[in-house]
Amino acid sequence: MKKIIFTLVVSLFAFAAFAKDMPIQPNQLPANAQSFISSTFAGANIVAAQKDLDDYEAVLNNGTKIKFALNGEWESIEAYSAFPTGILPAAVESAANAQGGNIVKIDRDFGYFDVKLQNNIELKIDMNGKILKKELD
Repeated sequence: MKKIIFTLVVSLFAFAAFAKDMPIQPNQLPANAQSFISSTFAGANIVAAQKDLDDYEAVLNNGTKIKFALNGEWESIEAYSAFPTGILPAAVESAANAQGGNIVKIDRDFGYFDVKLQNNIELKIDMNGKILKKELD
């Protein structure tokens, strides 16, 4: 009985250690994630990368933090300065820009984007650029 409990405890600790964010080399990010970073954030370098059970995360030397799904598609991006254009569909970007602030954070969800602007306005915008929700943070 003691062996079973000991094995169970060791297994739980091993799983917990595996589930935590594990530092990786930037070249261990999925190829499409690396390509997205180099084409979208030209001149920025990856200074830290990590992987956990369900995503990757990269931090760039300009302070931008990008979370990727395991397949390498970006899920969220957070930056201290304005984002490069072209990350979002044109209609979504236009709707966000019309609210008077630079985009500093975006989260991609099914059928819409959550967008936060420098002026602390948070928006939920559908793929066609329609603002579904607007609030002040």
